[in-house]
Amino acid sequence: MCSNHRLDCSCGQNQANIMFKNHILPPMVVSNLYCPKCSKSVAFDVECMIVDNDWIMEFNLPLAEDYLKRARIDINRLSPAFIFDHGYASWNGFTPNELDERLVERQEIIALATHNMQQYLAEMKRWGCERVQKLREAGWRKAQQC
Repeated sequence: MCSNHRLDCSCGQNQANIMFKNHILPPMVVSNLYCPKCSKSVAFDVECMIVDNDWIMEFNLPLAEDYLKRARIDINRLSPAFIFDHGYASWNGFTPNELDERLVERQEIIALATHNMQQYLAEMKRWGCERVQKLREAGWRKAQQC
């Protein structure tokens, strides 16, 4: 089970939906979150940060390592990519705001379910495939992996 947390970025102008896989890591392992606006003034540190379309997530790696070891998660060398790509602290969806964006987009399609179930299912499939392709083309990290 994963939990969703809405975290503010450093400048306070944006938020991101972050999920924490199986509640293994607490939200405090994300030591800083930078949106595209506030990330411009950040000195990127590959040792503790991951960047995804100008969003930067900074991790407290010693804290993360402690929690992962307690959960008996096998790690050779802990990195921001390991934490993010394995879902221990990652976007809830493909982007920081996809959780909200996809709900709005799906509302139009959901109305079809009461009128024509086959059309609804076909439209959901089409929408989902097009959405992933659009996110891939935009360069979102998680969209590249599916």
